[in-house]
Amino acid sequence: MKKRAAGVSVIIPARNEAAQIAGTVQAALAAIEALDTPASAEIIVVDNHSADATADIALAAAPDARIVRCSTPGAARARNAGATAAAGSILVFIDADTRIPSVGLRLVEEHVRAGRDAGIFRLEPQTPGLRARCWWTFWNHVRRLPLARAKALPAFMFCTRGVFDRFGPFDERVAVGEEWPILAGRYRDDPTRFVYDRTIAALTSGRRMDLQRLGYTRTYVKYGLAILAHPARVRYTDAIREEPAT
Repeated sequence: MKKRAAGVSVIIPARNEAAQIAGTVQAALAAIEALDTPASAEIIVVDNHSADATADIALAAAPDARIVRCSTPGAARARNAGATAAAGSILVFIDADTRIPSVGLRLVEEHVRAGRDAGIFRLEPQTPGLRARCWWTFWNHVRRLPLARAKALPAFMFCTRGVFDRFGPFDERVAVGEEWPILAGRYRDDPTRFVYDRTIAALTSGRRMDLQRLGYTRTYVKYGLAILAHPARVRYTDAIREEPAT
């Protein structure tokens, strides 16, 4: 059995993310450097069958990052592959289009020391705009509801290895809500050990809304259906990506 370290493993699933991955990795590196023991932390980029230079760009941005290959597409599969490869006792999952603040990992460690072993953080848009601001304000308020499934959106989430082993893994059968076994499971079991930290915000992309016609309305409806009906979680298709970096 692999020996687990006491540090933090930052896991970034990425499929065709050449346009975003450098900024995401660099933000994670800055957060690692702010830790008391940065040498105990690691970055794992899970290349989820990319057809572009995602892995090469990630390594150029962070030469010490580990690249894990996951040949079967799917964010849940990629996150699970990263967790399997991780050495840390704290697992931090970041979407490939999300920049965490420099104090993010330090706060994760503080929460774990305080007995909160799973949690999420506030999300804000990378680019300005009224629609994007209203979108994330809405979801940030939804996540405050005292409902297990409201503890969702895994763009910047964490859990300890113990929580992952007990409630996980991510549900590979679905395309949305794959984080519910972990986040909703922990909250349902003991809400005092779950934290929704709204003191900081990670900056995430709104491309799935901005790059398609009526994107905000369409995404809202599709996500609403996914919450209400399991088949909509399985058949949730959304392959919106920015143009690859050149």
